Amino acid sequence: MIELERILVVDDDPIISEVLSQTLGDEGYSVTVASRGDTVSQELEKQAYDLVMLDLMLPGIHGLQVFQQIRNRFPETDVIIMTGYASLESALEAVRLGAQEYLTKPFHDLEIVSRIVRKIFEKRRILEENKRLTKHLKKKTVELERVVQALSSINSMGKALHSILEIQELLDFLVELIASHTGATRVSLMLSDPQSGEMKIGAAVGIDGEIVQNLRVARGEGIVGRVAESGEPLLVEDIVSDPRFEKQADRTYSGDSFISAPVVLSVPIRYQQQTLGVINLNNKSDGGVFSKNDLDFVTLLVSQAAIAIEKARLFEELKETHFQAITALAEALEAKDAATGRHSDRLLRLALRIAKYLDLSEEQTENLRYAAVLHDVGKIGISEAILRKPGPLTPEEFREVQKHPQIGAELVNKIKFLEPVAAIICAHHEWYDGQGYPNELAGEGIPIEARIVSVLDTYDSIISDRPYRRALGKEQAIQELQAYAGRQFDPKVVDALLVVLAEGDMEPAEAVVDPGIQVGR
Repeated sequence: MIELERILVVDDDPIISEVLSQTLGDEGYSVTVASRGDTVSQELEKQAYDLVMLDLMLPGIHGLQVFQQIRNRFPETDVIIMTGYASLESALEAVRLGAQEYLTKPFHDLEIVSRIVRKIFEKRRILEENKRLTKHLKKKTVELERVVQALSSINSMGKALHSILEIQELLDFLVELIASHTGATRVSLMLSDPQSGEMKIGAAVGIDGEIVQNLRVARGEGIVGRVAESGEPLLVEDIVSDPRFEKQADRTYSGDSFISAPVVLSVPIRYQQQTLGVINLNNKSDGGVFSKNDLDFVTLLVSQAAIAIEKARLFEELKETHFQAITALAEALEAKDAATGRHSDRLLRLALRIAKYLDLSEEQTENLRYAAVLHDVGKIGISEAILRKPGPLTPEEFREVQKHPQIGAELVNKIKFLEPVAAIICAHHEWYDGQGYPNELAGEGIPIEARIVSVLDTYDSIISDRPYRRALGKEQAIQELQAYAGRQFDPKVVDALLVVLAEGDMEPAEAVVDPGIQVGR
């Protein structure tokens, strides 16, 4: 039902009031008549009017006073001043103060009156439409600004995601990012196992560590399984009352449970039509519910994350392929030197344990991993006759062997991603007191990775058989390392090796000859 536009006619002349009521009523307006000015405010409080037609000459109160009351208390109400010629000046003053129009009495042409009223209502409708459009525009502008801000944030976040190549670092960054932006106190990122198809947690915020370690979810099982199977996001506002999740509704939402609140947002991680995993959010920190904006944000971010995760996986596979190729190279080198056995492999296993004990960074650990395998690659440039010599080396032969760190560094430096490893290889025969070779580096000036390789290289050499002597045994090797700690070796690396050895012995060493190591030379 369309509500009629309402007009209040205020005039003490009943004839004028009747004429206006009849004329304007015929025009389709709802008209009310009042004869006293001091009742206008009460009338406007009882009923909202769009227009007041106000006579200036009223009993008890002047029309200008009534007009001021209307302007002060009911500013949205339009006013037409009605006056005789004697009070025209007052009518013009009212127009100056904000009245829409004035009419002089008596009315000689009621069509003019109707036209003025129509004009005022038309103007009013235009102004109201402008207000509505302005309000709508402001709302849309706020929404657009939010979308632009969200897209800008997602773009920045996407760049950050794509800059991370370590898969675990990427997953941890993603769940922290989502938790921070959405206010979720519990976020889990579950990845699909290619073999079993089960989902397991790759990274999480706010979830008990035992759950993170042990939880497995099959496709189609529960919320996570359904989202993984369908590839469609899911926003559950109340899992207790949602008939789709009756089994979940029976559970309690304890602080350490996987799903810890009845409100759940779950979004699949999709890449090239395949579901890589699922992001799960629950329990908003402010006690609120997840909104469509949260769903849109997570969905957009996850679309970027899917590419980044796949990129990180490919990078991991590429690194492993590189490492396998490099390991094959080291094995080929050891095959050239028949006495070396699996020297590099033994160093690698010990090196990674020491790196963990010394809390080396991921980058340092990765460099150490390559250096442990490649530290003797420079021997490819050393005469086989020297490498295979069964007895001690002559000074000239030893000087020839001393070239292998630099040869190895020059070879490795030609491979772009191994450039940081070159300095480690070059320094793995430097001494802690500066008496080593080839550059007589000392102390902290020797890369920590090279100091680790130096200790392990010596340890493995001592406990391994040589053509001219049997292995000297672990205890004697430890005595030698301790004796030269602070001179040839970094004391904290020696201590670290002792701790690692105490935790569990390595497998028995195979025969090894390394004339490049001369303890206590």
